[in-house]
Amino acid sequence: MSYQHFSYSPLTAGKHTVGLAGDFTSWEIIPLDEIGGIYTLSIDLPPGVYQYKFIVDGNWIPDENNPHQVSDNFGGVNSLLIAEEEKEEVTWEDIIAQLPNKAPEKFYQFFRSSVNNYELRFSWYPKLAETINLLTESWNIEFKRIGQNPLYEVFYCLFKQTGIFSFRIKIQYKNKALYLGAEGFSKMEEDISPIKINLKDIPLFAIPDWVSRSIIYQIFPDRFCNGNIDNDPDFNEWYYADCKEPPPDGENLSPEKEYYHLVSDWNDISGLKQSPWQKKGIPDFFSFYGGDIAGVRQKLDYLLDLGINVIYFNPLWQAKSNHKYDSADYHSIDPHFATTEEMMDFVKIAHQKGIRIILDVAFNHTGETFWAFRDCVEKGPQSPYWNWYDWKKWPLPKPLPPDFNPKEYYQCWWGIKDMPDLNYDLALPHPDENAVRDIRKARPNAPLVDYLISTVRWWLIDIGIDGFRLDVPDEVPFWFWELFRKEVKKVKPDAWIVGEIWHEARQWVSPLYFDSVMNYAFFKTPVIEFFVLNIISKEEFCQKIETGLGLYPFHSLKAMMNLLGSHDTPRIFEICRGNVQRLKLAVIFQMCFIGAPHIYYGDEIAMEGGKDPDNRRPFNWNWENNPVACEVRAFYKQIISLRKAHPAFWDGHFAFLPAPENAIAFLREGDSEKILVFLNLGLDTVTISIPDEGEILFGNIDTKKQLQPLSAVILSLLVQPENAVPLQKSEKVKK
Repeated sequence: MSYQHFSYSPLTAGKHTVGLAGDFTSWEIIPLDEIGGIYTLSIDLPPGVYQYKFIVDGNWIPDENNPHQVSDNFGGVNSLLIAEEEKEEVTWEDIIAQLPNKAPEKFYQFFRSSVNNYELRFSWYPKLAETINLLTESWNIEFKRIGQNPLYEVFYCLFKQTGIFSFRIKIQYKNKALYLGAEGFSKMEEDISPIKINLKDIPLFAIPDWVSRSIIYQIFPDRFCNGNIDNDPDFNEWYYADCKEPPPDGENLSPEKEYYHLVSDWNDISGLKQSPWQKKGIPDFFSFYGGDIAGVRQKLDYLLDLGINVIYFNPLWQAKSNHKYDSADYHSIDPHFATTEEMMDFVKIAHQKGIRIILDVAFNHTGETFWAFRDCVEKGPQSPYWNWYDWKKWPLPKPLPPDFNPKEYYQCWWGIKDMPDLNYDLALPHPDENAVRDIRKARPNAPLVDYLISTVRWWLIDIGIDGFRLDVPDEVPFWFWELFRKEVKKVKPDAWIVGEIWHEARQWVSPLYFDSVMNYAFFKTPVIEFFVLNIISKEEFCQKIETGLGLYPFHSLKAMMNLLGSHDTPRIFEICRGNVQRLKLAVIFQMCFIGAPHIYYGDEIAMEGGKDPDNRRPFNWNWENNPVACEVRAFYKQIISLRKAHPAFWDGHFAFLPAPENAIAFLREGDSEKILVFLNLGLDTVTISIPDEGEILFGNIDTKKQLQPLSAVILSLLVQPENAVPLQKSEKVKK
């Protein structure tokens, strides 16, 4: 039998029904269990090839974390699962016999991170190499193992060079050697000539250096701090005209009605679990607390003391909702957050204090309050903005009936009437337009595209921010993101572009599109499943982490946004069920791992919160009266300071090391320092193997080198200069 683990993370808030169906269930739906916001199922299957889909709230969808798909014969696709028997390990002799049929160029790949800095990746069969070396006329550089993919282990080396690059690759295994050159593979180096690459032909994929050094702090603006009560929401905007009155006493709101209101008590969070105006089980999605930019400005010293240096804001533009993903105008600051001048001043002050600002932008859809959409509602096909949206029927009924189905009238995100989808391609319907990469194969909606691109200049130049987090970017055409990146990098070359992709994202992380992504698939999900929920094994955890490391170039890995929670997921402390030690172990892995750590506001003071909107509670500014909050914040501050003090954490090599059962060990290696991290996730003491000369940076270990349950130790070893091998530039040596 073959053990298979399925998991699904919902993209929208609220309660969901998630099931799994496939030919291995005779297409009967099996429900998935929800644990910590992740829906999971583990089953044993006989070896074979299977088709399956997830069923989410009645919608049949493929598994986005599985790249293997096949037609479902109904215009869609099924995910394809290959459950294999355990095979006998491939031998060196097997490989030698197969190599004449293998295209050698499929084993290596180049990336260019700056003008003269390159990465060479090499993929090779698992456990069949003791060393792999890059050979040139002057260099002999050993590759480092970085990760794996379904077929191969992945190795890399970094070097600096210009012009024509001539090289061979040597694979050494048990006193046997194999060489890769221009003619393919050979047992003798002299039998093959060097591979020659014109390095100028490799696309430049520049990512801002500052990202890898970042500690990112995400702020949901309405819920962080109310610094100016004079700009609190008063609901006098036109779009609140029919939705700012509560129902009569003792009555509930009808399903189609909304009641927008301000919660007068900042600490009153009861409605975020149960609305007083809705039937049991429905929270209050329409409450505001008055958080604003003035509040963030007042708390900058708090953030600096914590150690953060990047603020990631959820949308700041004017919109009807408290989350602001339903934009009313992309060229505006919501007046209940700040004036334009106040926002510009805030960015300047943040920059003076060493804090960069990135903004969440949603270009897949606008709000129904957006000025162009309102013009369409009023004028129909006579509106100059009519083709900015995918209209199916007009006019809209007035008033909207209780059973109003927006999808009958216009394309909208997940069927939500408040979020009509934008129409990028005049020749293709949504979502078919999203897969088009070559703009020459599209009919671009030029006025719409020009308007959206103009927002880049407004936010980067006029307001002065430092980059964008892109909301649901996989639902926008590739060719648009290529235009977007060109404009962003032209306006501000060191601006960061990070996409919200919940699954494998190689096709987006490239010189054409994004610098990196929010690392849901290869960081958040495996860390939560292993460290907190304990629903996958150590082997599965390491495999998922190494799969992510094997996918993306090294300098992009350093820019991945590594999160434990966000406004879309339950809070990490909620999932931990108050277990402070498990929270600390997950955060230690986060702060010591390769990539930019992300903190969702309030996680550093152990704030709790379930599904949206409960995960968007107002920040607890009484945290100093809570001993657990004080303990957790002091820990965050300590581990952040440790990360920032040691370049190996944000610039060094990563590798898992052997460790006892229920323990994880890994290495971070820089030019002048090696750092060893050991985490004991078990309930028993474990004995670990550490050198005597190391300096303990964090944690404790006794004289018997025993590590206590649910604890960690971080050890530093200085690299001797004569043995140092720089990672960022190659050492020239004679062969």
